[in-house]
Amino acid sequence: MALFTRLLKLHTGSVPLEDFFTELVAYLFDTNKEILYDWLIEIGLSDVKNYSEVYISTQKEFDPLDGDKTGNRPDVVIELTGDNGCDIIFIESKVGATAMCGQLERYAKVLDRMANFRHKFLLFITRDFEPKDKAVILKDTSIVQFKQLRWHQFYRFLRSQPDTMLVQEIILFMEKYNMAHNNQFSSVDVITLVNFTKSLKIMEEIMWGKVSAEFKSVLGAIRNRASALTHVQAHGRYLMTTYMSGWWCGLGFILNTEDLTGYPRVCLILEVAPSSPHRAEIIAAMKDIAKKDGWESRHLGDSNTWSSVVREKSLQDFLSKVDHVISIEEFFLQALVELRDIRSEYPNLPWKTVTTVEIAPDGSTLDDAQAGT
Repeated sequence: MALFTRLLKLHTGSVPLEDFFTELVAYLFDTNKEILYDWLIEIGLSDVKNYSEVYISTQKEFDPLDGDKTGNRPDVVIELTGDNGCDIIFIESKVGATAMCGQLERYAKVLDRMANFRHKFLLFITRDFEPKDKAVILKDTSIVQFKQLRWHQFYRFLRSQPDTMLVQEIILFMEKYNMAHNNQFSSVDVITLVNFTKSLKIMEEIMWGKVSAEFKSVLGAIRNRASALTHVQAHGRYLMTTYMSGWWCGLGFILNTEDLTGYPRVCLILEVAPSSPHRAEIIAAMKDIAKKDGWESRHLGDSNTWSSVVREKSLQDFLSKVDHVISIEEFFLQALVELRDIRSEYPNLPWKTVTTVEIAPDGSTLDDAQAGT
């Protein structure tokens, strides 16, 4: 196993994959300026290598914009000083997750308001296909430039660089976590395509009978069945969902895995938005819920991201069962029993479902016609 993969797996805290990878890339740029300069030339952001000073920071906090409740924290900030002036680059990285609604627009505005910089760039680099509209992102800015890239392009660039130990370890890490793929179907991709319809039928049989009826009974509402497919396309998960004021609940299958040998997960999740007006009391309850047997917390201490508690198992845990449908259905029903108890234990939380959904798991606005149905 490669060094950085071992370090990520051995870390006892909650370290998102994309945050860990961000630190690796920032460290590479900070310790090897030639690679940074070559990459900036490669992607068309610069045509020189004569910067006198370079400052690289990660997770740097910027004050909220007018009317916003939370600050802005791009993954990487690169400041470059040369003979002709200073340039600045914000990098937002996504490895599996997707950008929250308005996140890139806010970063562009932050850049636009920064003085004393000649060129201002906003880079959005993703592992997966996630197209963004440049005109929307830059609509309230004047001189900010936006560029979208994929991590497999950076991987190919690294393969052309001198083969140092650090470069080799980052290459191995990117291969491990599916950031090195090209634009060709692999044999595994073809098998997945052939079997997806069958797998979808099994998931539907598990979810849209007793489980969906109990889900609606516990929470009072459930979005329609078709909405679950939008999660497959946008987030790599197949979930039934309902939305409350500033938070949501989902139950189903997390299809994305860290690598090709990983297994999907079955889960029930409660998640609260960073801008939720009820965030403080929900987080306090989530800290208690996470102490319950089988429940885990995610990012409860980070006020700038979605925070959650999850009841989940790997699909691998069910493969030895005689009937996968029945055994997974039983897991979901037991999780919903626990959720009913949680709702009784915390009656003052905003459990009432909403029909006009202002916040979705990716930060987007959901179709009012589908909410609460």
